Amino acid sequence: MTGYGRADARSGTSSFAIEIRSVNSRFIDIQMRTPKVLVPLEPRIRKAIQEKFSRGRFDLFVTRNGEGARAGRIALDSDRADQYVKALTELKRRYSLPDDVDLALLAGREGVFTAEEAPDDAEALWKDLAGGMAKAFEALDVMRVDEGKALARDISSRLVRIEELAQEIGVRAPRSLEEARKRLTDSVRKLLGDAEGVHHEPDPLRMAQEIALLADRTDISEELTRFASHLRQFRSLLAAGKTEAVGRKLDFLLQELNREVNTLASKAQDADISYGAVNIKAELEKIKEQVQNIE
Repeated sequence: MTGYGRADARSGTSSFAIEIRSVNSRFIDIQMRTPKVLVPLEPRIRKAIQEKFSRGRFDLFVTRNGEGARAGRIALDSDRADQYVKALTELKRRYSLPDDVDLALLAGREGVFTAEEAPDDAEALWKDLAGGMAKAFEALDVMRVDEGKALARDISSRLVRIEELAQEIGVRAPRSLEEARKRLTDSVRKLLGDAEGVHHEPDPLRMAQEIALLADRTDISEELTRFASHLRQFRSLLAAGKTEAVGRKLDFLLQELNREVNTLASKAQDADISYGAVNIKAELEKIKEQVQNIE
């Protein structure tokens, strides 16, 4: 789901602006852009995001303001200083310059002295940043929850339509079976007629066996029962999504619903049932697209 969160944090003389954005993704993908001082903490930041969210692409941006890195010791680069002295002395000799190579002149040359950065205390820095991270994550989550509620409303309306279609199929199924039985009986009687148009009644026992086999092949009552059960579980999980991550469980149930509707469509061999099954599959496909965005 999509969202945005921002918060600030302070550590020592520096302040940090923390921004996090998310867009829809079936899996979790985390990208970070942080100042150099936070690079050692990136594994912790990544883990914190993974513990809070289970799906989505996340882009985290952290900018540092303030004095920046703490100053450490002043270091002398003696090799570079020797090179400067040698070059300046040669310059003085070649052009007969009156001035000597003094300390002020040498100290002002680039690279002779360097101020090393003092390392930041990673544990203290993480402690200072963790609160700001949590606030940014919460702000992001508020937007994602609002989107999730809208998705749930859309999915619920589609579930109502699917239940109506399944009920229509349930009403049609016994009629379809009776019509198939009549077609079978008529076909057998037609085949038993002779050239003079004399018809013979089929063996009742054999006819009963054939009708039983037909009923077994075309009976979709079990598929409809399982389909209804999966729908109830789906609704229950959708409601539970307010307090827990259910996206992957909903994915699984959608696969099972599709499996049942495919089976009943192939078994029924009825145009009206097939039409209803196609409409159910269309609604399930739309729900599948929405479920990819649910945590």
